[in-house]
Amino acid sequence: MPDVRGLKWLFFDVGDTLVDEWEPVDDIIGQFVKEACLLGYPVKIEEVREIFASCYRNYEQWPMRVAIRTLISDERHREQIQKKLKFRKELEKPFASADAVLKELSHHYRIGIIANQSPGTAERLESYGLRRYVDVLACSAEEGVSKPDPELYGVALKQAGCEPEEAVMIGDRIDNDIIPAKKLGMRTIRILQGYGRFQPELEGQEHADWTIEALEQLIPLLVPSEG
Repeated sequence: MPDVRGLKWLFFDVGDTLVDEWEPVDDIIGQFVKEACLLGYPVKIEEVREIFASCYRNYEQWPMRVAIRTLISDERHREQIQKKLKFRKELEKPFASADAVLKELSHHYRIGIIANQSPGTAERLESYGLRRYVDVLACSAEEGVSKPDPELYGVALKQAGCEPEEAVMIGDRIDNDIIPAKKLGMRTIRILQGYGRFQPELEGQEHADWTIEALEQLIPLLVPSEG
């Protein structure tokens, strides 16, 4: 069991940590395939999914841009397709265990959010029934700074009145969640959900303190057993 002594705050990423983004991501991949085929490119959804997975394996930041550049030869067609693509956030949904997990953890810790999100994260979390568990929100759209910039982590810690060693960061991405948090002295938990699970493990300071496969595994990890 991990040593959780002195731990007061749990900070969560949102996308593919608390909220399942597989459907909106697969939807925008489908949009790309449709637009490419209309322009005469015989693109298949499986090859685009594989490009996305490969981008995560190689720590590429913008998999859709890579897919368009790889599969569409004409620059005008690339621009035409890019303009038509829309990420439909309304298709995302909280993971089934998110409510129960946050409810249980909130009895033992304060809860915060550190996430790269479009405007309105508080309202979306409210609609999912999760906002009531969250004490601090530090999101890129509202703060004007994005992960992996450690400044966003600093904003959250300052709002929480929390020292780095009193906090753990929980997220799906090594580059955006694990590395910057560890640099500040926070403990880290990697959750193998979404495309982030394809990022290969790194050594040393980039290695998460603990790795889990699903949200519900946080409970035995972080909640001390009775007796």
